[in-house]
Amino acid sequence: MLKQIWQKLHQGPAFAKASVGKQAKLFYIMNQQNQITNRQAKILAAIIKEYSTTGLPVGSGELSEKYGFSVSAATIRNEMQALEKAGYIFQPHTSAGRVPTDAGFRFFVNKLMKHLELTQIEQQRLQQELKTLQKQYIELGKSLTKLLAKQAQGAAFALLPGNASVTGLSNVIDSSVSTEEVREIAKFLEDVSEYGGQLVKTDEVKAYIGSEAPVPLAKDFSLVVTKVNLPHGEKGVIGIIGPKRMKYARNISLLEYVKKLLATGLSAIIIVSIPQLTQFPS
Repeated sequence: MLKQIWQKLHQGPAFAKASVGKQAKLFYIMNQQNQITNRQAKILAAIIKEYSTTGLPVGSGELSEKYGFSVSAATIRNEMQALEKAGYIFQPHTSAGRVPTDAGFRFFVNKLMKHLELTQIEQQRLQQELKTLQKQYIELGKSLTKLLAKQAQGAAFALLPGNASVTGLSNVIDSSVSTEEVREIAKFLEDVSEYGGQLVKTDEVKAYIGSEAPVPLAKDFSLVVTKVNLPHGEKGVIGIIGPKRMKYARNISLLEYVKKLLATGLSAIIIVSIPQLTQFPS
């Protein structure tokens, strides 16, 4: 969706003429050192759009040909010299076109792009896409914790973008667990979304035994936890809680495997079905 919006900035001469012209009419910038006219703003906007598309220095001839300016290429060259003097573009080497400076990009972001508002339809479509993505994460979180709790015979949690899911408290409660320990574990799971940053400092699976845990947890319980990377760049945390006598090798292998599934975009396997994962060491 956002990619489509950015692509609109590069839809060729017809769009460029209308877009650059309409936007640049809004601006007449003055700072302590420089003045930029409306025409110079149009030229700067065109340079930035062209450079963003090609990655190459932009010449006056290209601007005149592609963006339909109602002035000659010579006039555009003069305006480009003014923009260069003002510090908004520069010439990387002799006989090359011009490239935007940081100040030029900042002008574009602050004074041009903020006026490029999404249409109502685009806003609604984006909202729907976000709702769909959030729903997918909710379903993934539920499936993940169900999988982990079942395979580890413990409690499990998953912290995904906009969603925290926990399950399996009943798996760690038996006659040997005191009422106070039950309360501590339940409290941890209730507040687990607050602890994500404290639980994972590296990308490796980490086992915290008893009092080693950097968060409030019953002293006779252990925690195995890891950071996960999702296919579109988002990050999350998954973990297993169980008594100190838990099967550490199995639970670490379990998290490593699930982490790999998530990173490679195979989370649908987790959502659709929960396989009997028997390959993990005991």
